[in-house]
Amino acid sequence: MFKTAVIATTRIQGLMAVCNYSRKALGQTGDGHFSPIGGYEAEADRVLMLDVARFKYPAHWVNRDELFNALVSIDSDT
Repeated sequence: MFKTAVIATTRIQGLMAVCNYSRKALGQTGDGHFSPIGGYEAEADRVLMLDVARFKYPAHWVNRDELFNALVSIDSDT
């Protein structure tokens, strides 16, 4: 279901998704973070995250399964 949602948000004009995910789960500094999805590469099964804190992390590709795990991880502070 997550894969279907990712594909839809990158192919349907006017539709977008913003993810609330754990930076820590992706090996980044910090934890809870919001950023929109900017694209999907089917062959490599990667999602383009358009990080809103570009001074810290520019747009970057993330394996879809890794992003899903970052989405469902628990942030004990919030």
